[in-house]
Amino acid sequence: MKFTLETESLIKEKSAHDWIIYSSKRVISSDRYLSKTGWSSQGEDRKPVSLCESFTHPSLNKWEKASHVLESLKEGERVEVRKVRREISWADHTCVEEKIVNFVTLKGRTFAFTGDPTDIPSVLEFLKESSEFRPTTLFMDRGTLILDPEATGFLLRALMEMLKGDSRLLSKEERGLPDITLYDDPLIPYSHVFYTFDDEGVKTKRKELVGNGQVLDYLGTLYLGSEGNGRGIYPKPDFFNAVLKPGDWKIHELMDETRNGFLILGARGSEVVRKSIRIKPGKVVHLGNGELMIREIAIPFSDLSTLDAITGDTRLVYLDEDHGAVAPFIRVSGRLLY
Repeated sequence: MKFTLETESLIKEKSAHDWIIYSSKRVISSDRYLSKTGWSSQGEDRKPVSLCESFTHPSLNKWEKASHVLESLKEGERVEVRKVRREISWADHTCVEEKIVNFVTLKGRTFAFTGDPTDIPSVLEFLKESSEFRPTTLFMDRGTLILDPEATGFLLRALMEMLKGDSRLLSKEERGLPDITLYDDPLIPYSHVFYTFDDEGVKTKRKELVGNGQVLDYLGTLYLGSEGNGRGIYPKPDFFNAVLKPGDWKIHELMDETRNGFLILGARGSEVVRKSIRIKPGKVVHLGNGELMIREIAIPFSDLSTLDAITGDTRLVYLDEDHGAVAPFIRVSGRLLY
């Protein structure tokens, strides 16, 4: 099997003296085979059961408009528009996927989407939205947390790490999960990680990993016997978009019924530390008092069962260049680490 990734980028950012728009092109190509120990540079050519098909995203027709959009940017705004082409070939079968992916950064926050570059100004307006809170000196080390979609997305990212087929941290007999349903969905057409086939040439699909609090499946690869989540030059199991099934709560109901709680607005990352999910928050606001300076939010795995509210409203979340999420507001107990 031969794998090729080709990206052509237009980027506008502030230089030392003036704005610059520059272009770059990158091509990664690799011949690989599936051996008894996984993917390597030699072995056998094993095709997937769900063989990929070629696909061209409608956004590809908008590439010529990208440079005009970049010309209107202001100071503090950084935008990269990428034309992405992925190709996987066997001796008698080839799949090509083409699309436009846009990365927009403002004041340290990044959002990305697949689609028309002329939508970039709307994304910039979204990133400009912010609220001011008065400071407070309240100190509490534990409480009820309301996570906004971005913070929830980073919580889901940590759960996805626990569901990788080559390093399972959650078993199908697990009883500590709340009553949630969690998917991996590569087929969200406006997500920056929209993929019609993975890096093993497997046709992608929405995969239910957790259903009503029960682990049902894992992120897998051809080598692991579970197709659809192979990612990388030498593919390993990974997710595309972590999607939490919405609930029926309204945001205002959640705020009104959470007394003395903490609102977590945004996040900069997450990790799993000894069966505890650690989230680096953007802002932490004690409802009714004001903003707190919090280093980390810790949600022990045993506290996940306290997740008792999920809103019906969800939002697409940018996690990093390779991962996204579609997440609601949720309520769960946790610890505040100053």
